[in-house]
Amino acid sequence: MTWSAAVTCAHRGILGQPRTHVDWACEHDDCPAPLRLGPWTAAVSGSIDDSWRLILDKAQQERLPIGSAVVQIANELAVGGFSVLLSDGEDLALLTGNEGGHLVEPASWEYVVSNRPLPGAPSISIPPRTIGVLSPCGPTWWRLDTPRHNSKENPA
Repeated sequence: MTWSAAVTCAHRGILGQPRTHVDWACEHDDCPAPLRLGPWTAAVSGSIDDSWRLILDKAQQERLPIGSAVVQIANELAVGGFSVLLSDGEDLALLTGNEGGHLVEPASWEYVVSNRPLPGAPSISIPPRTIGVLSPCGPTWWRLDTPRHNSKENPA
């Protein structure tokens, strides 16, 4: 079976077999379509600085994987009132803002992510300010929380 990843609208991304893409396609007519940025498809939900496209252009020029491109957005912009979905056709990367997101696993190693609750299946909450990279090998997650000081460490 062939897995593929796609950003279908401003709030939904899918990684799975062709049938999963059909079953979980966005049903809302009012959703903004994703943008095609070279070999990548991207969507932003919420209010974000216009420079996000330049960040992705630079990431493509540097041949970064999509997970690293999303990290670049998180490093260069104040994460908060927006979420980002990014796909290269094989993997799906996301950055959740202050609202977090939702994850559904329709079958083994298949994923549907959204910044809105997904009807039709139980979903797992994705915490706010989280970066995720979903691949056919499984998900990888990073939290953007501020590191906590370990009082047992000796200051330099």
